[in-house]
Amino acid sequence: MSASYLITVIVKSSLLLAVGLISLRLLRKADAGLRHSICVFTLASAIASVLLAFWNPGWSLPVPVFTVAAASNALSTAKMPIPWPAVILTVWALGAVVILFRWIGGLFAVALARRRSTPFQIHHGVEVRIGRVAVPLACGAFRPLILLPESAGGWDEMRLRAVLLHERAHVRRHDCLAKHLAQWSRALLWWHPLAWIVAAWMDREQELACDAAVLASGIPADDYANVLLDAARECSSPLLLGCAMNGAQALRTRLASLFNRPTRSSRRLRFVTPAILLALTLAAPSFAEKIYKIGPGIVAPKLLQKTEPQYTAKARAAKIEGPVILSIVVGTDQRAHDIKVTKSLDQGLDASAVASIKTWRFQPGTKDGKPVSVRATIRVNFKLL
Repeated sequence: MSASYLITVIVKSSLLLAVGLISLRLLRKADAGLRHSICVFTLASAIASVLLAFWNPGWSLPVPVFTVAAASNALSTAKMPIPWPAVILTVWALGAVVILFRWIGGLFAVALARRRSTPFQIHHGVEVRIGRVAVPLACGAFRPLILLPESAGGWDEMRLRAVLLHERAHVRRHDCLAKHLAQWSRALLWWHPLAWIVAAWMDREQELACDAAVLASGIPADDYANVLLDAARECSSPLLLGCAMNGAQALRTRLASLFNRPTRSSRRLRFVTPAILLALTLAAPSFAEKIYKIGPGIVAPKLLQKTEPQYTAKARAAKIEGPVILSIVVGTDQRAHDIKVTKSLDQGLDASAVASIKTWRFQPGTKDGKPVSVRATIRVNFKLL
């Protein structure tokens, strides 16, 4: 992974997430279902931007072999430079693993609650069971199931109907898949605060959309508000499985939405933001400068000035000889960038070769007469005289 990949991911994901958030703000008076769709498209686009950024055409070109002869006084104590892109990738991967383990732990907890549950009824083709959960929840992306707490046996008919309508709406809308998508976006973009904001916004819109479905079925807003208040009393901890009202703010938002009807959004508006996000995702796989190879219309770069890499005292004493092969990108600024050792000889000699190549100057390669960046493979031979 190169620095250009990191820049590409940061820029594209930030742009996509920002467009999504701006759209959500502009559509704050629209129905929750539309805003939820915008959240899903935004997170999916951000994930796609991370994966598509791997597509970065980097091509190699033959470069003359540079042989370095070590003089008796040509000693170096060069140190291997810190591979910052690799360090960042490692930290990124560790953060993603932590988030994914948390997600897997949640799946295991749901599976355990599902296995220990007992049959209750069938509601509109969806199985309903009683389990060891604090609040009602819909689970199963491909085998949907509604789990109710053990206290559901004592609920009155209206409350039970309202709860089942709400959870059935989650199943009908495939909200479990959307929640998985949100977790994947948190894992891949755990370092990006906008990803967490959009994912949290999506969770909130899910609940509001399902609340709207309950009201649309004929449940009075006053009665359903009492149902939500009862559920909030039973959901006192944010650690409870399936709790969707972690805090007074979430409850206030849901209660307010029951009595504030959203404005009707046009059919055209429903497709504008997804179209913009799709275009931004697919347009230019990388914001980084394109890297070319030798081919029709491409002229190879030429070496203009170089300094010879020096032997280290340790390598000289050990009589180490042989080639160090490196991959570089010859930029339009006449310098070597993205220098990587592809075949190592000795840590000190590798570092000496990298340090030396950083000082070299090239005549940039050209495409149709215009300077472009070209990937090159350089072989530096260390030989004792």
